[in-house]
Amino acid sequence: MKQIIFICSLTLSAIGFSQTPCGYQLKQDSCALLSPKIKEVAEVMEVKIKNNYLVQFIKQDKKNYLKIIVRDDLGFGKKGSLLLLSSKKQIYVKLIKLEPIDKNSAYFLVELNNSYYLDNLKEFGLSKIVFNETVEFGVPKPDSDQIKKAAECFYGIVKDNIWPPTKKL
Repeated sequence: MKQIIFICSLTLSAIGFSQTPCGYQLKQDSCALLSPKIKEVAEVMEVKIKNNYLVQFIKQDKKNYLKIIVRDDLGFGKKGSLLLLSSKKQIYVKLIKLEPIDKNSAYFLVELNNSYYLDNLKEFGLSKIVFNETVEFGVPKPDSDQIKKAAECFYGIVKDNIWPPTKKL
């Protein structure tokens, strides 16, 4: 009997140690969302990538966003299409504005609710950003892997409010 209890406790402790906690956490912050001049309180999870770019997963109430802050002038203040490529999938936004923050940086804001965008990021990461079909930025593989991990952590937190609740008949 003692052997069975020992084996069960050993198995349960091994299972407990094999589950690694998420390396990314949401932090309370104020950030510009729909208007670059108005800061709103939200919870933010961020990943720094090449060229001091920043990828943020933002949760504000039941709204979820992907915010990509760029430091190179990809067309600050211009509107155009945005294509986010991963190894196997793509996210295409037909019309988006690259909102200027200051003379050296700007951001894209993509809503994650009611879409499979977050699923794609957590499965495949992000390998390239193409704005207005002419300007592109390549994301190195290690940075893509970090984005994938953060997206997976973020998904674990917001998975219940990505899609609107469905009515049961």
